[in-house]
Amino acid sequence: MPKAPRRCPSPGCTNLIRHTAYCPDHTEAWANPSGWVKPKGWDRIRQAVLERDNYICHECGHSGADTADHVIPQSRGGPDTMANLAAVHDRVPPHCHRAKTGRDRARPTL
Repeated sequence: MPKAPRRCPSPGCTNLIRHTAYCPDHTEAWANPSGWVKPKGWDRIRQAVLERDNYICHECGHSGADTADHVIPQSRGGPDTMANLAAVHDRVPPHCHRAKTGRDRARPTL
């Protein structure tokens, strides 16, 4: 079941959040070594993938998945389509997305 939105805990902030500790205004920008940029409508696509997969992680099979990941990485030609996206843990342990990304980078390209 999806989490209900709640207020950002930063003092005085009225932004609503889901699945994060703070709103984007109060979160440090993360390093983006891949250069990936959210495509238009990504938040809607991500939410649809999570709901389709019932928040079950594609990598470990446990509940609590919080992001969508490309099954075939974009660096290898994977598209931003629902068929190529799966729910995975990223912001919460066991961080399956980070482990998969590391494996994808270590795998030689064909």
